[in-house]
Formats: sequence, C-alpha cells, structure tokens
Amino acid sequence: MPHLATARRTAALVAAVGLALATAGCGAGTEPPASAATASGTPEPRSAVSGGPTELPTFDPSSAVGTYAEGFPPDLFPMPKDALLLASSASPAPAPRDSKAKSTPMTQVTLNLSSSLPTKKLVAQVKKVLVGQGFEQIEAPDSGGLSAQTAFLRVSEAKAGEVQESLIVGVLDDGERRLASISGTVRTP
Repeated sequence: MPHLATARRTAALVAAVGLALATAGCGAGTEPPASAATASGTPEPRSAVSGGPTELPTFDPSSAVGTYAEGFPPDLFPMPKDALLLASSASPAPAPRDSKAKSTPMTQVTLNLSSSLPTKKLVAQVKKVLVGQGFEQIEAPDSGGLSAQTAFLRVSEAKAGEVQESLIVGVLDDGERRLASISGTVRTP
C-alpha cells in the first residue's frame, strides 16, 4: 500500500509540473520581446514567461458563465432539480447551403451543467424535460468515453417547410458529480 501512495503522489506531482510547464509555455514565441514597442511607440505588455502581467483570456460573446447566454431559449431547457448551470452559449446557425428557399432561422446552443444525481437519474431528468418540450429520444452516436450519451429530435412545420431540431446529451461521471452537456441546433426564439 505505501508503494501505491508514493505512485499517486508522484503522478500528481508530474501532472502539476506538466500543467505548470504547459501554462508557462502558452503563447511562447508569439509575443514580442518585453522591450518591443507598438507602432504608436507604447511598449507591448510583458508576458507571464518574462514575469510581467498578462491579459486574461477573452471569451466568445455568444457564451455566458453561470447563466443562460443571450439568445439561449431558457424555456427550452429549464434547470432540472439538483443541477447547477455552469455555462451556456447561443449563436446563429448557418443556413443550409443546398436550400434556395427561405429557411427557418436556427440557433446553435450548448448548455453545461453539474449535478450530484447518479448518471441514470440525471439522464432520465433531462429526458423528461426535453420530451416535455416535444422532443423524441433517438439513437445517439458513440459516446466516446462518456458515462452516458443520448440524442433528441423535434420535427415541426414552419412557413419554410419542415424544421428539424436536434440535441445531443452527454454525461461524464467524475465520481462526485456528473457533468452534462446538452448541445445542438434549435429554432431561433
């Protein structure tokens, strides 16, 4: 047993050092030297590698942390019991290339949440919400290492013809909590 504890500590140390090196190397070679100046003559900010301050990363304006993103239809997917909204995004979906007729505006959405419910109960709760919104559960593609994955489809009629909305739900069990991602394309609200 002491050998196992030593191996775990070593693995954790290697992971921490690797993360620190990877983070320190981000952007290495792409920034100008600390003494470089812009065209206006003002010095460029120094990078973290050289010990100076760095700018925080920017996020896509179509995403939001801890709330529904602008344009996300919150009535489409109200938060299930015991779920914490981590992040969401909503952006216009590109129009189909093969369609010359006017198409129904669509939005690409993603919703990430966390829950302490067991995987099967979380999937059942998500299914209940989506079926209540008129979606039908369909076969999902291979889960690719997820604890569970399923898909949903809703077909409706619009002036432009038949509209298909689809969502894929993936759940990852990290031992204490389940992380769920719901993403796909739905009608623009």
